[in-house]
Amino acid sequence: IRLQAEAIAEGEHSAALARRLLEDSHRLELQIDQTLELARVEGGGRLSEQAIPLQTWAARALEGILAAYGQRAAVELKIDAGLPAVQADAAALQMVLRNLIDNSVRHSRRDPVQVQLTAEQRGAQVVVSYRDNGIGIAAGNRRLGRLFARGASSGGAGVGVYLVRRLMQRMGGAISFSSSPGEGFGCELWFRISS
Repeated sequence: IRLQAEAIAEGEHSAALARRLLEDSHRLELQIDQTLELARVEGGGRLSEQAIPLQTWAARALEGILAAYGQRAAVELKIDAGLPAVQADAAALQMVLRNLIDNSVRHSRRDPVQVQLTAEQRGAQVVVSYRDNGIGIAAGNRRLGRLFARGASSGGAGVGVYLVRRLMQRMGGAISFSSSPGEGFGCELWFRISS
């Protein structure tokens, strides 16, 4: 980031350089947010759970998340307004969605990556299904969600998906992963319905 900023300061005005500077600063910001959230979650910090209507919340949250990726990511949102509200912490839920999209942008090998987000009620829970059009994961799903577990070609730290799993557990929900080579990355997020 510093080298890119110095080049711009010295008069090298390249749109590609500026775009890369924005991407790198966004990545750094996400890593800092993940580190702070990880410390809060592992340290037993309290969550502020409330009733969250998924359709309106997701549409608003995606605006901010997708703005950081420009044309590199697109999300198709299919959540019925009639779904009951879920019991969740808004900041934790934002981190979950942000980490999943960041994971897809960084590892899907698609430009742009396309994500489909759907939701349905199953008994006393609302299940949000997430699926991208990426290359999938060859290593299988057993290691997904473990701290510092990452693929051989991953440039990540192995914290993002772990944090997603831990936040879902802390909110009284669950996550299940599904991914295979050529079929993209997917998961189901299970939330309690707000009473």
